[in-house]
This record gives sequence, structure tokens and C-alpha cells, in this order.
Amino acid sequence: MGYGGLPGASLQEPADLDARLDLARQHIEAVLPGAVAAEGRQPLYVLPTGSGLGGRFMVLRGRLAPLGLTPMLRTHSGRPTLVLVPTPPPGRWAWQTSLLLLLATVATTFYAGYLQSEVLVRTGFLNSAVAGGAAFSLSVLVILGAHEMGHKLVAMRRGIDASLPYFLPMAPPIGTMGAVIVTRTPAPNRDSLMDLGASGPIAGFLVAIPVLLYGVSRSFVVHPERLGAAVSIPDPLLIQAMIRLILDPPAGHVVLGHPALFAGWIGLVVTSINLLPAGMLDGGHAVRAALGPRAHALLSYAGVAIAVLMGFYPMAILIALLMRRGHVGPLDDLSPLSSSRRLIGAILIAVFVLSAVVFPPPF
Repeated sequence: MGYGGLPGASLQEPADLDARLDLARQHIEAVLPGAVAAEGRQPLYVLPTGSGLGGRFMVLRGRLAPLGLTPMLRTHSGRPTLVLVPTPPPGRWAWQTSLLLLLATVATTFYAGYLQSEVLVRTGFLNSAVAGGAAFSLSVLVILGAHEMGHKLVAMRRGIDASLPYFLPMAPPIGTMGAVIVTRTPAPNRDSLMDLGASGPIAGFLVAIPVLLYGVSRSFVVHPERLGAAVSIPDPLLIQAMIRLILDPPAGHVVLGHPALFAGWIGLVVTSINLLPAGMLDGGHAVRAALGPRAHALLSYAGVAIAVLMGFYPMAILIALLMRRGHVGPLDDLSPLSSSRRLIGAILIAVFVLSAVVFPPPF
């Protein structure tokens, strides 16, 4: 999930700026009594306290929206402050781009599933490569779509300007690099930031479960001699448990996966990568919401290390490159995370443990 929001923005000098700032000052003094304007180019107010501001901040945010101003609660020189920044213009999201990328990803995932299924047809395990390709494509797109629509629905509910999902096509054997949405405004508070980060992985994980049940139940238990030079990949804990419960392969046998099972495997791997506690990944949002900016910066390095240990080297490099952007955080960065959202954070850890795979080192 990408972001292109507010940090570094500065108020320009339109003709009505002084009038808007004066109205903003009146709203601030009415909603946050005791706020004192600090000298400087950026409108900044020092607050008498940093606690109990959540509800009043949301009221102030609504009052300042017509003025084209966005308030942010931060700590400056150890004191709670409110700073005003210009509200970015609404994103011009082109649904045609989203549709074209979706259609392209339908084609690439179907082709990837078709190539997988051709091998199964030649060896007598499947009857139709077309049906196998369709099962793979539909399964992958449903999981990825649920993940991104989880983000989109939370963004709409929390007043976060976000695009439609952009699916990313790729050549076989996977057929897709996943999907993303782009947000232009930060989450209102830490609870909303946790909701935004958690909604995608949880939605994708829940949809992956029935896909995996279908895929495992239609997979094949065979002796390795029948496979020849087949490629073996590690399975997440969730898939291992399902295989034991549904197929219970005898000793010395292996499971030859149905295309839907591979689609579910991809869905879990995408979920686990997104839950790495780094940058603007979903796990990065959760860590930023729960632990604050300093812990987020430190754990982003841990996220790179975890990606390396898991064997996802390109992802580790990408995370390291994107870490320089940091994380803007929520608008209200002073109100603490609620207990219910801390529980959601614990659920995300469990989802990561059940979804992650670790590839052996290449050497």
C-alpha cells in the first residue's frame, strides 16, 4: 500500500490565506482551550496537555476541512503541539487504469495457471489445463482483491483518500506481483492506522482459508518416483496443518498441489511479506500505530533482516530502499492505541506465523 501525503508540505501565500488562518485560529481556540500560537512560518500551536485530545481533535479536523487545512498533533521539543498543513487536493484516480491492470493480471495469472496445469494433465492428474488455469487465476485474484478491498473499505470509512486497487501483472510461474492501493492522506489517529494496516492481511488471510481447503482437498498424494525432477517448495504452517488433517499422506509420499493450492500458497506468502514490520508495508503501519516512530524506524531494519532470513532477497532490497521515506504516522499521533487495536496487533502476529515460509539459503 503506497502513500503520497502531507509531510514536508508548507502553506503557500494565496490571497485568502490570512483570513483562513484567522478562522482556523478561532476554531482551535474554541475546540482546544489553552492552545497558544507559536512564532514561525508554519502555523503551530503549543497545547497545555497532550492527553484526552482524541475526540476534540476529530471535531477540529472537521471544522478545518472547508478551509483547506489539515491539523496534525505532534510532540515538538517535548511539548504537545498542533501544526496546520495544507490539505492535498483529492486524488484523481482513473478507474480505467485499475480495470486495464486487472484484465492484464487475469490474463497473466490464467496463463501461469495453464502452464502449471499442463504438467498435471500430461501426467494424468488433471483433465483440463484450461480449468486448472481458471482455478488458479480466480483463486489468486480473489485473495489479492480481498486484501486490497479490505484496505479500501477501511480508508473510505475513516475518511482516507485512497485509490482503487491496482493489480500488478507479471510473467509466469506466478503471473502477478500482487496489488496495491495508493493513499493521499494519513490515517486520522493510531486506531485508524492500525485498522488500515490490519484490514488487508486479515481479509486476504480469511479468504485464503476456503481457497486452501479447496486446493488441498483436490491435490494428489503420490510417491516421489512418479514426479521425476519436480520442484519442492516449503509450505506455511497453515498449509502443513491442512495437508495433515485432510490428506494425511503416508510416510515417504509427497503432495502434488492442485493449482488452487498454489494460489493459496501465493496468497499466504504475499500476506506474510506485507506483515513485515517495515516502512509503509501493512506490518509497518501496525508497528507505527502501536509503538510510535522510533520503534518503527528500528523495526524497519529488523524487517529487512527477516526478509533476508526468509529468502526474499529482492524484497529486502526494496524495503531498504523505501525505508528512507520513513512513515508520516497518523494525524493525531498523541492519542494512544486502544486495547482492542492492540489485540488486532496480536492477531497480525499470529497471521504472520501461520503464513510465512522460509526458503533454504542458496548455498
